[in-house]
Amino acid sequence: MTRYLFTLLLCVQSLFSQNGDHLNTVLKQLKLKESQIRIELFTEKVLPYDKGKSVLVIPKYASAIEEGSFVLDAYILIIDNETGKIISKFIEPNAWTSDALILTDITIDTGLYHLNKTTRAFGIRADYRTQSQPNPYSETNLSLYIVEKNTLKPVLHNYRIYKYGGEWDMKCDGKFEDIDSTIDIDTLQNNNFNNLIIKTKITKTENTFKDEDCVSKETIKKETVKLIFNGKEYK
Repeated sequence: MTRYLFTLLLCVQSLFSQNGDHLNTVLKQLKLKESQIRIELFTEKVLPYDKGKSVLVIPKYASAIEEGSFVLDAYILIIDNETGKIISKFIEPNAWTSDALILTDITIDTGLYHLNKTTRAFGIRADYRTQSQPNPYSETNLSLYIVEKNTLKPVLHNYRIYKYGGEWDMKCDGKFEDIDSTIDIDTLQNNNFNNLIIKTKITKTENTFKDEDCVSKETIKKETVKLIFNGKEYK
């Protein structure tokens, strides 16, 4: 048992070391310092369909932090896992702003985004929320990227796939709306790329205080729309 725990600890330490080495190696190639990035929002993930490569998202400060607000440039990279060398990259200035709407997390989405027979996209999700308790609000935006001629190309930009908001009296009475979308890949194409089918579930909840109890009334509506590739991006 002791030997097993020791081996497990070594594996975990090795994993953290490799991730750290990747970040340091990549920052050197970009000629950036760790102090220039929002380290808690940095993320890295191995591509499940190409395990010799990883996606890195480096959020670099675009301007100085002012009273808790900041603006970040997005460095989206694909690297070689063995060497840490950057294979392809995309840089978007002023990609994310954290202010009254707080940027809480950035995650890499390696879902089954097969846009045609030879092209699979990966996604970057950005999560936001407010700190207001009487008026809660949160949202998630998704961007999709593909590799084209050794360069990264965005094909979907900040599409909102989740939103939650409402207003209440902090006791019971209030109204809330939850909008949750999923993406399916269509068999039909435009400009050689499959359409994206956006299926959205909209849940509205109204709470009222009645007979010394908080009573909830919920209504659900579903919508479906298609995003078409116009040769440059999905709209």
